[in-house]
Amino acid sequence: MTIPVAPSVTVPPAESSARPKSVLPAKGPSLDERPGVIEIDLANGVRVRVDAFVNEKALRRVLAALGETS
Repeated sequence: MTIPVAPSVTVPPAESSARPKSVLPAKGPSLDERPGVIEIDLANGVRVRVDAFVNEKALRRVLAALGETS
């Protein structure tokens, strides 16, 4: 008894153009170029720099945490 076998087909590996091999994030303006930049120099030597888009609650938590470590 002979079992028919379909001929093997070799398919080359597909290269997807949907995703580039390496993508670097677009660089936005530096902190110096952003509107409303302020620097806070703390007594322990830490400098905190934020811009106008800072989340006030998050900044308050960061400053409180830095105050606890000094």
